[in-house]
Amino acid sequence: MLFNFLFLASLLAYPGYFEPWGTDASLQKPPRLEEKKEISLAEKIADLCIQFHQEVISPVDGPRSHYRPSSSQYMQQAIHNYGFLRGFIMGCDRLLRENDEEWIYPTVLFEGRTLKYDPACMHKSKRFKQ
Repeated sequence: MLFNFLFLASLLAYPGYFEPWGTDASLQKPPRLEEKKEISLAEKIADLCIQFHQEVISPVDGPRSHYRPSSSQYMQQAIHNYGFLRGFIMGCDRLLRENDEEWIYPTVLFEGRTLKYDPACMHKSKRFKQ
């Protein structure tokens, strides 16, 4: 009985060798090309404003940030990682928290000053998959 079933199954089967999941070559992922991040007009304008602040206003006014990276660097990183709107909100929130008080942030010693360490890039960006 089993022999008859196997014989009939072999007659009706697909001729040749058949891999139900494809060959090993189809399982390999194609090489990933680097995705170029498109920067919006708002991000470009914000970047230029922040660079102007860092290169012109800040040297005249002097370093006053109690954070590392500075608040302008933080906003620039946040805008690049999370987009203009969310990055701008994160930067404004950071500016509102700018004070001398030691709080919940870890501290670092930088050029003889104790600064609060609060980078914008602690979490991976969800905007662009890496």
